[in-house]
Amino acid sequence: MLKLMPMNIYDVAAQQARMEDQAARGWFATSVPGIFFLAVFEKGEPKAVRYRLEPAPVKESRPDPERLAAYRAMGWEYVDTSGKSMHLWRCDDPEAPELHTDPETEAQAYDRLFRRQQKVTQFWAAVVALLAVLVVRTLLTEGTLFAWSVQEWKPLWREIAYGGFLLAVALAAFQQWWSLRRYLRLLRAGVPAPHRRPYRLVCWLSVAVMLLWGFYIVSLCADMADPRSRPFEPAETIDAPIPYVTEQGRNSVQALHWDNWLTTDQWWTFEGMGDWETENRYYRLRFPWLADNLVESILAGYQENGWPVTAWQVPGLDEAWVSTRSDYGYWFLVVRLGDQVWDISTGTTEPTVELAERYAAVLVEFQ
Repeated sequence: MLKLMPMNIYDVAAQQARMEDQAARGWFATSVPGIFFLAVFEKGEPKAVRYRLEPAPVKESRPDPERLAAYRAMGWEYVDTSGKSMHLWRCDDPEAPELHTDPETEAQAYDRLFRRQQKVTQFWAAVVALLAVLVVRTLLTEGTLFAWSVQEWKPLWREIAYGGFLLAVALAAFQQWWSLRRYLRLLRAGVPAPHRRPYRLVCWLSVAVMLLWGFYIVSLCADMADPRSRPFEPAETIDAPIPYVTEQGRNSVQALHWDNWLTTDQWWTFEGMGDWETENRYYRLRFPWLADNLVESILAGYQENGWPVTAWQVPGLDEAWVSTRSDYGYWFLVVRLGDQVWDISTGTTEPTVELAERYAAVLVEFQ
């Protein structure tokens, strides 16, 4: 029977204790995959047995015949090899001697595994640190890059899934390294390590890692099914409240709700064709202190294109800025109220304070 066995293989004493407790209930391990999340058990008469994990030499998928014969003579039977790293042995005779009686010699057998796991842990720790740096850099970046980051299609659930996956891998690596380090510390000191220890916490930590992995796999499937282009929809067909200012009525407004982890709400609205049109991007920042950063980033984009930017004082707004692209007859307004930012591109002949006040009224309504 295939059973779920969430466990850390390098937590030797905990893993042995759990398999022995399974045997006491009548379930005996016959096959153990590399990550020990699944194992094959056969049903039998409940009894007390001993299970022991032993480091496998390099690229050894099965013990050599001489060792099989020697261990069998001691009362131990080979069960399986997990991931070419650990051999699993079983003994039904309570009087049979232990496989290893010299702690320091046993510790030497683990040295290769410990060094390898240490490198794996360092690698994933570096990956998580790099991810953290990238997140901080995104939050603190200046210039036009921040506006581009906010305007990308990056749903919060997807970012959590990606970050959670990296965190899960790093956590699993650290958990394995720390367990092995704790086990070897006693052996290297010449003290026999315990063959059993509590395993419930280890199981729950492994379950948490599995859930994070599962969430990541689901997110990948959802991401692949997610359309790469999204059409505007008539605002009048959308039930959700949409921030907009219209010249011709709601039935002339096209809207698209945008999903980005840096915003809790983001709308892209469009109205008009030909000589006159209005295109707006509305943002409500997830972190209010980023609103100033977004305004600065949007304005930096105008300035990089050589369009002058002028500050306005508009009642009811924290900030208001105006810019122009005279060759196309377009004016741009950037307004902010609290954590709300609105980037407005309009083909009106000339922006007025009255127009900005209309946008301010909408921001107040949505505040």
